[in-house]
Amino acid sequence: MNRIEKASAWIRHLPLVERAEWLWDPVRPLYDKAVAHWGRNGLARVLNGTDRILVSPEARGTPETYEPDVWRALMAEIRTGDTFADVGAFIGLYAGAVGLRLKGAGKVVAFEPDRRNFSLLEKHMKLNGLEAQAELHRVAVSDKAGECAFLADGSNQARIITSPNHRDTQTVSVVTLDGIFAGRRVDILKVDVEGFEEMVLRGARGLLHTVALRPRTIFIEVHPYAWSSIGSGSGSLLKLLNEAGYRVETLDGQAVRSIDRYGEIIARAKVQR
Repeated sequence: MNRIEKASAWIRHLPLVERAEWLWDPVRPLYDKAVAHWGRNGLARVLNGTDRILVSPEARGTPETYEPDVWRALMAEIRTGDTFADVGAFIGLYAGAVGLRLKGAGKVVAFEPDRRNFSLLEKHMKLNGLEAQAELHRVAVSDKAGECAFLADGSNQARIITSPNHRDTQTVSVVTLDGIFAGRRVDILKVDVEGFEEMVLRGARGLLHTVALRPRTIFIEVHPYAWSSIGSGSGSLLKLLNEAGYRVETLDGQAVRSIDRYGEIIARAKVQR
């Protein structure tokens, strides 16, 4: 975060003026224009103290501390020449940081169905000079190709829905990882899809069972509160991964035998290529 942003945030939160909306309401549009101007080539963020990336002025609220435990574990797995697949890429923080680590010797393939998030994902790849090595798909990922209703709210909690009656619903294309990566290798797979984790993996059975092509490590944000409504569950998700030859762990390396709460799990291939 640069000095002007830090100074502005400090002033904004001074006790005497923090709640003075009469002052901030007219100032805010001017500040937005100023940020858009001097941030047109990107605003620097050093994420979790390790990865410097540029973000669009539209994403200036991006914090510099972002999922630090998951970030640390995932970045430790990246190797030169890797292909990193990011399912549910949001605005591209992981995709951008990994892309910069792999620059010139690797590839990022990112999937994000939300229109606003995808626009920022594209901008962030461009701002960071990653257009040539980033393959971007504005689609949802599941177990069958086609179309689906998608609740698009511009956050990292946008999701596929089964009752498309919300005003922010979009119709988006759906792909499978087997379809996208037919004959192609994936080294690291990240899945963050608000409950549809098992559906993504069902659509990657061919990839997961092909030792020469499959990811050596899969990072999965699990949302068990959403599973009952879509026919997923702890037992079926873990069985799918175990049958494909993966050992499932917590971030601190403990074996996962049941999933009953939100969090991150890591699946590691038992047989490495």
